[in-house]
Amino acid sequence: MTDSSSKTKDAPYFMIQSVDRALTILQSFIEERRPMGVTEIAKRLGLHKSVVHRLMLTLQLHGYLEQVRDTEKYMIGPKAFELGSVYTGATSLIDEGKQMLMQVVEEIGMTAHLAILDGQTVLYLVNVEPDHFKYLFGAVGQRKQIYNTALGKSLTAWLPAEKTITLLADCSFEKKTSTTITSVDEYLQELARVRENGYALDNEESVVGMRCASAPVRDRMGEVIAAISVSGYNITYERITEVGLKMKGLAAQLSRRLGYYG
Repeated sequence: MTDSSSKTKDAPYFMIQSVDRALTILQSFIEERRPMGVTEIAKRLGLHKSVVHRLMLTLQLHGYLEQVRDTEKYMIGPKAFELGSVYTGATSLIDEGKQMLMQVVEEIGMTAHLAILDGQTVLYLVNVEPDHFKYLFGAVGQRKQIYNTALGKSLTAWLPAEKTITLLADCSFEKKTSTTITSVDEYLQELARVRENGYALDNEESVVGMRCASAPVRDRMGEVIAAISVSGYNITYERITEVGLKMKGLAAQLSRRLGYYG
């Protein structure tokens, strides 16, 4: 639950409290990804129910929330989707990334992903599967840990070590499989291999039987701003290594489309 009083004390001078609270309500729905009621939101944020109710009604009025029929719960409304679609439509990374993922799927035949580093997690922006090149909208917006994903490794390998350590400060390093990385030192050693190879692998580190390969995408200044990956089940380590090399070249193509020629 958010401590609203301490948050107010630490807020920058320009913060408008009502706007901040409304956006925090929307953030709660993004994090939970399910319908919630006024009481639950109020408890979560440490605010009075009457305040939260008025804010949620205002968000509903503008279409950012809608009430679930025959219940007292709310869910994200169509206006929020419309706002997100404006972002995806206006961002060259998304547009170019979609085209590249189609090429990735055609050449490699595995499910492809485009993601960015957002805070301490990997945020999926685009997903394409081999079956008729369908976009997997259900996966868009999902978040995963950085330490046990190929995407996470690609996104953090070129960061300063101290920044990576900060990102992992609260990481639990849950051991999901026998190959899961379980410490900061082990992760930093893995990132050194990623930089040397130019691509990253997930060797069944999050799910038994699944392997992934990823490579970084750079902007015109050479900064890593995203990563692309492919994933699949029952793929040999030798095969995923070959795919990693292929992904390195495809990510470089996408980087050039975004203006990087290093």
